[in-house]
Amino acid sequence: MRSFGLLGPLDVVLDGRPVHIPPGKRRVVLAALLVRAGQVVGVDELVELAGGSRNALQTTVGRLREVLPGLLVTKPGGYLLDVSPDEVDVHRFGLLEPREALALWRGRPFVDVGCDALERDHVPALTERYLATLEARIEEDLRAGEHERLVPELRSLTLQHPTRERMWAQLVVALHRCDRQTEALQAYDDIRGRLADELGLDPGKDLQKAHQQVLTADNRPRARNDLPGDIADFAGRGEDLDEILAAVPSGCVAITAIDGMAGIGKTTIAVRAAHRLAGRFPDAQLFVDLHSHTAGVEPRTPSDALLELLTALGVPAQDIPDGLDARAARWRAEMAHRKALVVLDNAGSTAQVRPLLPGTGLVLVTSRRRLVDLDAAHTISLDVLSEEDSLNLLASIVGRQRVDRDLESAREVVRLCGYLPLAVRIVGARWRTRPAWTARDLTRRLTEQRLAELAAGERSVAGAFALSYQQLTAEQQRLFRRLGLHTGEDWDVHLAAAVIGATRAEAERLLDELLDAHLVQQKENGRYRFHDLLADHAKASVEEDEREEAVVRVLDHYLHHAAEAGARLNPGRPRIETAVRYVPVDPVRLATHADAVAWLEQERLNLKAAVYFAAYQGHYRHAWQLPHLITYFLLMRGYGRERVELQSLALAATHQLGDLKARAEALRGLGSAYIEDSDPRAVRHLHEALDLMRQIRDLRGEASTLGLLGLIARERREFDKAMEYNERGLQLMRHVGAKTGEANALNNIGVVHAERGENDKALVYLEEALELLAGQGDVRSCAMILHDIGYVHYNEFRDEEAVRFIDRSLAAYREIGDWRGGVLAMADFGYLLYAMGRLDAAREMVRAMLEQTREGMNQPDDESVLAAMATVRDRQGGMSILISLALHAELTGRPHAAVGYARRCLDLVRRNQRGWGEARLLIQLADLHHALGDQAAALRCAREAVPAAERLCQPRTVARARASLARATAPAPPT
Repeated sequence: MRSFGLLGPLDVVLDGRPVHIPPGKRRVVLAALLVRAGQVVGVDELVELAGGSRNALQTTVGRLREVLPGLLVTKPGGYLLDVSPDEVDVHRFGLLEPREALALWRGRPFVDVGCDALERDHVPALTERYLATLEARIEEDLRAGEHERLVPELRSLTLQHPTRERMWAQLVVALHRCDRQTEALQAYDDIRGRLADELGLDPGKDLQKAHQQVLTADNRPRARNDLPGDIADFAGRGEDLDEILAAVPSGCVAITAIDGMAGIGKTTIAVRAAHRLAGRFPDAQLFVDLHSHTAGVEPRTPSDALLELLTALGVPAQDIPDGLDARAARWRAEMAHRKALVVLDNAGSTAQVRPLLPGTGLVLVTSRRRLVDLDAAHTISLDVLSEEDSLNLLASIVGRQRVDRDLESAREVVRLCGYLPLAVRIVGARWRTRPAWTARDLTRRLTEQRLAELAAGERSVAGAFALSYQQLTAEQQRLFRRLGLHTGEDWDVHLAAAVIGATRAEAERLLDELLDAHLVQQKENGRYRFHDLLADHAKASVEEDEREEAVVRVLDHYLHHAAEAGARLNPGRPRIETAVRYVPVDPVRLATHADAVAWLEQERLNLKAAVYFAAYQGHYRHAWQLPHLITYFLLMRGYGRERVELQSLALAATHQLGDLKARAEALRGLGSAYIEDSDPRAVRHLHEALDLMRQIRDLRGEASTLGLLGLIARERREFDKAMEYNERGLQLMRHVGAKTGEANALNNIGVVHAERGENDKALVYLEEALELLAGQGDVRSCAMILHDIGYVHYNEFRDEEAVRFIDRSLAAYREIGDWRGGVLAMADFGYLLYAMGRLDAAREMVRAMLEQTREGMNQPDDESVLAAMATVRDRQGGMSILISLALHAELTGRPHAAVGYARRCLDLVRRNQRGWGEARLLIQLADLHHALGDQAAALRCAREAVPAAERLCQPRTVARARASLARATAPAPPT
């Protein structure tokens, strides 16, 4: 026989004989190992608990081994006590029936160990478990009819634990059953006053039910009312309550099942509805707590519940059958001629409820689980309260004046409560008894330690959640915990599968089970999320020995799929060796460009959260590789602000790695993002990247960086420098055999020739680039080159050819589902058609462009589109929208509106140094002012347009500018 005891003085028994452990470090080390029996406890933790040094700890361990031979094992990083948890009383306590468990309790835990830290960390929880078990034993004794013997014990216990509501409720019940009604009522008044004065709380439902039993003791059995008292501060739930009240039976039983997460207010609304309906069911209003989620209490069996229900209806004890089926039949018979309603509260399963259903009447069932196999006429799943209802609930507890005094902080308080009624009630109860606190004080406290603050007396949000968690299977618990490490807004089944290394089907089954238990939410098909407070609880539940693997699995899921999606979007880009350790068992299928874009758009915010999470957790390879892999997507979608933000994080992460290749890529990525953001720091970052690429002999990386420097030089009209960068980049791409890179370099050279006005040379390079890309699968790059070729033909007055390439470019964008690339091209093409004089085609082009942009961005109007683009810093998109709005306004007979849009666009073009747009807008403005009769403004714009056009070196644009100036300077026609 072997046993170890911490529930009182330290007790060690080996081979049936007690073993003495001297006071001091040996007791502390042994106690720490017993608390985590069978697990490794780190050396540093033991040194901190026992005091002294590592050498002193080794000495202590050696002495313990002398009296505990073969039990204390050295492991990497620490020590392990090789005993089973059920040999240690602190672990065995929770596995036994209440009476057996209480026999293990010998006094205050750790009383002679001599370690304040162990006592601080473990004694409160062990004491709470002991009291809950004691209450469960008393409940058993009450059911066995031992109320007279219990009264003295409960008197003593309520003196020792003066705010322990359940013990007081048991005392009230015991006194009532002893026919000592006055004492029972006095006991209730005593605890009600104490709760109000000391904690600012109203009695809980156990106390209310006990009190109700005393008050209705002399009611006739056929008019029984066991309902707990209704609450005065009921808030919200109007539609839900109306639906319940409408569930009126017509000759048969009507069942309304009310489900929802812990603390959502299921019992509250059921009791409120029952009180409202009591007049329609005058014969009985019965309430039974089935205790499926009550701490320290076994769920009530259907047989026990039927005994209580039949007793409530006045059936003599000797007439109540013993068997479940017989009791259920007698219950239905007793209810057959009664107009009665029954509240079955806190149900755990359909099997627990089904025998309790009468043949007629109204039954309200509350449960944390969706009772999907219960034949219910109505099922209501409660959601959290609205912000307004949450504030009203808070105001009903603390007073409207305190809430209104700082309404914004009060809004933050209820948001931090997750709009969960239980959390709002607890916060309100604490605030009510602390007049010095302000709403801002509450916000600060909730921000710092949310779950710890959401506790008052015996009520706590964490405790309510823990009961739900404990009833899960081991695999459900594992998924729940690990999902708590996901830092994004929501997730899909593939992420869930990845965090536990399972298939999609296995993860989907577990998610459905968690969904039925209201431990996860599903706002749209295929997307899951936590309630904010449950997310905190899940994260806090993660076990230390699984944390690292779970973190890496979350990050690997996003890194793996980002790499696959990136390869679909930009097939010619060289692939990197990713940091992925756990390849998903059942990955998302990203077969096409459109699949990749859809996945990246859906997961964009989660990917951003994953980058921050990786950096925070010290996974720096993930932290730089994720931005690297999604930067092309962010570029093509116009997420300029996000691109700079994430590439900055990537660069910071590479500082921690000492990896020159990673740092070079991150510098190039941030430099590229700065180009789109019109940030002058782009050149410095790109030159630093170029130096590193040369240092590590990454020729393709060098060539790509040269292409970006060439782009900057071209934007600055430094064409010789641009050509030098691009031609060197072309040589390097050809040297390494990178076909898509070579095509991009040829395209860059072609565009420089076009901007010099060397259109024939431009076409040679652009057409060679297009031919090289054939068969490479890079449709988007083809679309952009076709765009450039169309532009060159336009500048050479070959309009039919230009239109043909415009159509091919738009078809390529449609082929891959790239709506944003398509609308940017449509904005440009709309202007080209306008300049060709094809006004109907231009009007239709810009109309379609604006419509598709609104649809693609899910915005109601054009100004909302512009605001959304400004938020993400999509400068190219903003300029394209404004130039299209200006054209559309002009072509639909709204010249004043056209002037306004053109002016806004011109300002944006100049601020972002986009020279290509300045001449176009000035020409349009000159013609608009001329048409409106404002000759001075027309002349001013036309005079600016000519030099702007000449800087572009394009004969067609120069001709249009000079024609506009001629119109502006011509004498006004005679009136």
